[in-house]
Amino acid sequence: MKGRNCLWLGLLTACWGQPPASPPKWAHPDSVLRFSEPDTHLPFVQEAQNRLFLAAHLRPVWTLLRDNTRKVRVLHVGDSHLQGEVQGRELRKRLYALWGPGGRGYGFPYAIAGTSSAYDYTSVGRGQWLWARSAHFQPALPLGVTGMAIGTYDPSAEWEVRWAPAWAPAADSGAQLTFLTRTLREGIRLELNFGDSGRALRLDLPAGYGKVSCRVPKPLYTLRGGFRWEGQDSLAYGELHGFFLEEGEKGLTWYSMGVNGARLSDWAQLPLLKESLRLLAPDLVVIDLGTNDLYAAEASLAAFRQALEAAMDTIRAVLPQAAMLVTTPQDFYRRMRPLPSLERAAQLVRWVAARKAVAVWDAHTLLGSMRDWRLAGLSLPDMVHLNPTGYALKGQYFAQAFLRSYVDFLRDSLPDPAQEARDVATLPDSLWRPPPKPVPLTPSLSQFGGAGGAPTYVPARPTYLYHKVRPGETLSHIAQRYGVSVASIRQANGLQGHVIRAGQVLRIPTRGASGGAPAASRPSSASGRYHTVQVGESLWSIAQRYGISMQALCQANGLTLKSAIHPGQRLRIP
Repeated sequence: MKGRNCLWLGLLTACWGQPPASPPKWAHPDSVLRFSEPDTHLPFVQEAQNRLFLAAHLRPVWTLLRDNTRKVRVLHVGDSHLQGEVQGRELRKRLYALWGPGGRGYGFPYAIAGTSSAYDYTSVGRGQWLWARSAHFQPALPLGVTGMAIGTYDPSAEWEVRWAPAWAPAADSGAQLTFLTRTLREGIRLELNFGDSGRALRLDLPAGYGKVSCRVPKPLYTLRGGFRWEGQDSLAYGELHGFFLEEGEKGLTWYSMGVNGARLSDWAQLPLLKESLRLLAPDLVVIDLGTNDLYAAEASLAAFRQALEAAMDTIRAVLPQAAMLVTTPQDFYRRMRPLPSLERAAQLVRWVAARKAVAVWDAHTLLGSMRDWRLAGLSLPDMVHLNPTGYALKGQYFAQAFLRSYVDFLRDSLPDPAQEARDVATLPDSLWRPPPKPVPLTPSLSQFGGAGGAPTYVPARPTYLYHKVRPGETLSHIAQRYGVSVASIRQANGLQGHVIRAGQVLRIPTRGASGGAPAASRPSSASGRYHTVQVGESLWSIAQRYGISMQALCQANGLTLKSAIHPGQRLRIP
């Protein structure tokens, strides 16, 4: 009898094979939903309705994530709500729990650009740098999708990024670091030092705007970089537009990048936007802009619609296979008063998205009033920005909407986008009218030499030194040290008063285009000249000031071109 049972079992196994393997967690709806829950459930958030509108337009992305046969890249662009990266951290945390570590994403040495850094690292610059942000009306440098850039003519200038130990990227042997750069000629190198690992690299950069990649040691605590070249000429120059840390050959990497004060109307026409989108080639672009467009007293919904459509059209023209997702601006107050126009703006975003086949996360409708966030202790006093806890929750709710709609795809229950589009209310007449006069925008491509001219645009040489404030220093002390006025330092740094803090990096205006040294170190005669090194100076800036070559300066002092100098050091000037 026992033998007969074994025979039947053998026949069944031969007919039907082994029991089917359970799907991986990223393809199992119940597993995905377990990772979608926020840490806190806020009563004023419409959590039951928290899904993406027109989510079916993300079907190509959903398919890639379900199959997980290659890396999926998401580019999430925004303003000050994203620059601190707390939202991005929470999104990555939940998504990477399903698809595995994808990498830290986007990074930038923010301190050199005179702005706040992300939550997990600090940055500092040495030497002379130019910088630009998309929030400026006339940026000094042509910008791409990241909305920021730093550049230098100083071959000894460096930037440094240092991660807090708790947040150091846990890179493995498959981790890759990619840099977006711009140069004016061939022969420019990016020199990298990975700090504690002792590893150093030299990467040859392409002429013009491009990208270059390398492998990353594990773990990554410190990253230093600078542009190097042989000789010195008017085109010896390097520019950094950001770096991108990515792990794994499959799964997902979420690149989150924001610029304080950025407007959608500016971002849509950045000179290098198209080229940077081509270089990064994301599978999904998330547009998370609009707060600054709508905050201005002269804000026009028609102008906002114009900018939104321009951004979508540009992305679709450059990346026809990529999907798009747009968010509506979360509720905020202006001068402590609510803005009724924000509800109409959210309606406008849904309507434009329906016409352009773009998915929407309606943060304005789903997340409730900013007054409720303030009463819950989750916003700053300005009632425009959230505090870190608030941004963490917002990122968690975004992840919830994203994953719930992905589960609808897995269950083949995505709403019909045609029906959803029909449900969008008719827009008021005022939203159809063009703006009465053109809205001031970032300079067009013609400002940088016309179409295709931006990659070869030659920026003006820097006119600033940089000084890191020490404990006990005042603006008066710093101004006296560099031979400039207090007013000029305040103007260069946008300071309203005289209060500065230890560790703050200040721009110091110089007297010449190539930068100057403090008056205290100015020599009195040509024979037996000596120079006392001041904070922020480099071999290059000193050589430029005295009209000599770096090689001659190094030879006179027994140094090499790579030698470090420090404040207080006395150099002989040949």
